[in-house]
Amino acid sequence: MEELQDSGSPVWRFVLERAVHEFNNRVGGILSVSEAHLSRPIENRELRESLHLIRDGARAASEFVVTMADLLTAEEDQPEMTRLSDLRANLLPKLRLFLPSRIQIKAPPCSDDAVIRVNANQLLFNLLALLEHELSGEPPASFLLELALKIEGPIGWLIYHSTGGHAHAVQTEFCETVFSRMRPTLSGLDIQEKPSELEVAVGFPAVTNSP
Repeated sequence: MEELQDSGSPVWRFVLERAVHEFNNRVGGILSVSEAHLSRPIENRELRESLHLIRDGARAASEFVVTMADLLTAEEDQPEMTRLSDLRANLLPKLRLFLPSRIQIKAPPCSDDAVIRVNANQLLFNLLALLEHELSGEPPASFLLELALKIEGPIGWLIYHSTGGHAHAVQTEFCETVFSRMRPTLSGLDIQEKPSELEVAVGFPAVTNSP
């Protein structure tokens, strides 16, 4: 949350933390009540369907609140060991929370895997910064996003590839600035940009490879 801290006022952080805390309490209450009612037989079909909608909405809201809490503490988290495939699987639903519903994220299969060390919430924050940069203003109608994986020797790569985004003259410089903040330091950063196309490969040191 460096941008938040750089604003010069810790009040915004305090407000966001309190809002997330209070909203989480309220959503948790709604979720508990709806699940308690659904655990018993309900003959009224309309009531049962309404409770299902309330429960599903509360679950989605809870996921959003948890992700917001993770982002607020991203800079304070310690790097952890995880499989590259698990990292992507964890990132996908969280990124979808912040994307317009019409934008889907493709995740092509990868036959190899590796254990890496990464601050996953910090990576999520940086990917969101990159998305905000690409989708600023009116989101492009043809925007496509893909998160691919690649194992190359001692490096596990997470590859962000987008097409149809807004063209920015300083795209490469922006990406270098954003991902240079990663701790531990990345093993590699490869940026390829063309008109309305961007690929950012983020490399992490692989601890072990696995089939």
